[in-house]
Amino acid sequence: MLILLDENLLSKKLKKPLVDAGYLVQNVEEMGWRGVKDRELLALAEAYPFDVFITADKNLPYQQNFRGLTLQIVVLDARSTRPDYLLPLITRISGLLKSLTPGSVTLINDAGEVTPFNPGTGQ
Repeated sequence: MLILLDENLLSKKLKKPLVDAGYLVQNVEEMGWRGVKDRELLALAEAYPFDVFITADKNLPYQQNFRGLTLQIVVLDARSTRPDYLLPLITRISGLLKSLTPGSVTLINDAGEVTPFNPGTGQ
């Protein structure tokens, strides 16, 4: 499984638990995509082809249309984007990735609660 980490997740600390779990992980900087707008970034990730895009941009689900994407999107809906704060969420995600369906958008909050995002209800 090939995972792309967004700009707000560039710390090597956040990449390590995913790599240790056997995933192939790149971040937008390594791909040369830093600064690329969300819509184009999702298209690039889909075409590469990455399987999963992980971001701490909690506005992304409300700003983008994911229809037609097979890319799985995971949004870290956390109060802070500091690596030490996000590390437990990344660790939690590493165990869930194989259960996500293509084209899904999944939110994980500070408590580690995982919920699917439903664009019709905004949740």
